[in-house]
Amino acid sequence: MIGAALTLAGKDLRLELRRREVVLGMAQFVIVTLVIAHFALVAVGDRQLPKAAAGVLWIAVLFTALLALGRAFAADHEDGALDAVLIAPIDRGAIWLGKVLAQLTFLAAMEVVAVPAFWLFFFQTSGPDIRALLAALVLANVGIASVGVLVSALAQAGRARDVLLPVLLLPLLVPLVLAAVVATLGSFPGGDGSVRALGFLALFDTLFVLLAWGTYEHLSGD
Repeated sequence: MIGAALTLAGKDLRLELRRREVVLGMAQFVIVTLVIAHFALVAVGDRQLPKAAAGVLWIAVLFTALLALGRAFAADHEDGALDAVLIAPIDRGAIWLGKVLAQLTFLAAMEVVAVPAFWLFFFQTSGPDIRALLAALVLANVGIASVGVLVSALAQAGRARDVLLPVLLLPLLVPLVLAAVVATLGSFPGGDGSVRALGFLALFDTLFVLLAWGTYEHLSGD
């Protein structure tokens, strides 16, 4: 199963290297969002800037992830590859896992651009604890990718899939994003720590990874 998942993830990554439509779009979106927020928050005081900056970062991550998730199954549907994969002699959970691994790679590539830009635009001296911020990003990425791939598969079955994806996904991800914002705020100097928020993110990931993995086979149809 792991081998099949890695093969499917590698296929998605090779397609992206050829087309460069997902990662470039994600990087452009997140940079534009941070630039606009930077100029909008120029007048915010030093006390409120960390809170505003943390919210802006996670809004950018969340809505940028929607761009990648919207294309998670699009190419497979366009050329009929998904039908071939569904009848292949592999566990259907491997399809979900392969898509999750590809989405995690796309999110990591976007955040390699987003985190330095976040620091450049909002912090000249002290910012959040980088270890806590990276932990929050990793845990949030797992939750976004695992839930997002499942919802994206469901949305692809409908005609208005571009509308269905955010409508179905955003309510599920609200607790995750709120916990990520709390973890980021807790990592600032003088914050109350981010351990509890990171623990919630880990619990969210555990529950939804198991749920998505267990239900994808039944939701993908015969």
